[in-house]
Amino acid sequence: MRRALLPALLALAAGAAAAQAPAHAQAWLYESAQTVPSTDTGWDYITLDPASSRLFVARRKDGLLVWNTKTREARTVENSVGANGVVLVPEFNRAYVAMTDGTVLAVDLATLAPLARTDLGIGDLNQGFYEPTQKRVHMIAGARPDKTTWVSLDAATGAVQGRTEFNSRKMDTPATDGQGNIFAPMRDRNLLHLVDAKDLSITKTWRLGDCVQPVEVHWDHVAERILIACRGDKPVFVALNPAAGIVATLPIGRGVDGMVVDERRNLIATAGGVDGTLSVIRRDGPDSYSLVETIATRPMARVVQLDPETSRLFTVSASYTQPIGAAGVDAKPPFYHPDSFTILTYRAP
Repeated sequence: MRRALLPALLALAAGAAAAQAPAHAQAWLYESAQTVPSTDTGWDYITLDPASSRLFVARRKDGLLVWNTKTREARTVENSVGANGVVLVPEFNRAYVAMTDGTVLAVDLATLAPLARTDLGIGDLNQGFYEPTQKRVHMIAGARPDKTTWVSLDAATGAVQGRTEFNSRKMDTPATDGQGNIFAPMRDRNLLHLVDAKDLSITKTWRLGDCVQPVEVHWDHVAERILIACRGDKPVFVALNPAAGIVATLPIGRGVDGMVVDERRNLIATAGGVDGTLSVIRRDGPDSYSLVETIATRPMARVVQLDPETSRLFTVSASYTQPIGAAGVDAKPPFYHPDSFTILTYRAP
């Protein structure tokens, strides 16, 4: 009787232990939420400067918020109401802010003092990016009926150097590989262009298969692959081998507008604002990827940034009211609640 009972008890104990143990090591854990004073502002891009531990948050009505990730102190850059995105160029101690009125605000990166404001004459600006081999900042116009315009600036001085037009109504922020290649997503055409940094000519175009509305692109320096987060009705993550084409397609959360790559830990996270989740993907090899977990964040947390040294993630959200439109009419924009704007932090285990 005892001999028959002992194996059963051991099996029961092993089952209980297995039930208590986590199925796998979690990629990121919730750490904190800090609410900062705000109006009913919306926001767009966030950008992290790891060297100074500062998160730059483009809040349209409230201006460019700068939040220290260590001290958790916040301040707003002067003359920055209408901020839509920011390009950091520590090499020249400058930040360039894309504004909704079509101007570019140059800011001293050390002091955060405004330096100059230049009207580019192309209407509202969506965002910009820095290309290091040519030392240029490219500012991108917002949605247009038939084309997208880049205005190229000298990164050291902010002087306008030229304009380039692309056959796309909506282009999101390109990625660069540091070797003179620019990977530019055409959201409305479901294409990715390879652009030469020297003359901004298109040298190659990839069709993106199941990727509809490519909104975020990264160059993975370790795997040497192009990683793309795609919105659409069925949002997906796509990994693209520049020589062979698409090598992986995985489902991700709805409302994606941001993606980070933790090259040190072989992890990727996409931020879905509609679902309020982070979709975590593991890079098993250059051409092999697997979806490993979903992390609940908050509604509207659609952008994300990574500190590569600590592997901390940062995203932002705010409480809101969503009006219901009439049937067949485009959805109305949400109303954000004052003093609800929150910065969320997630840490590596």
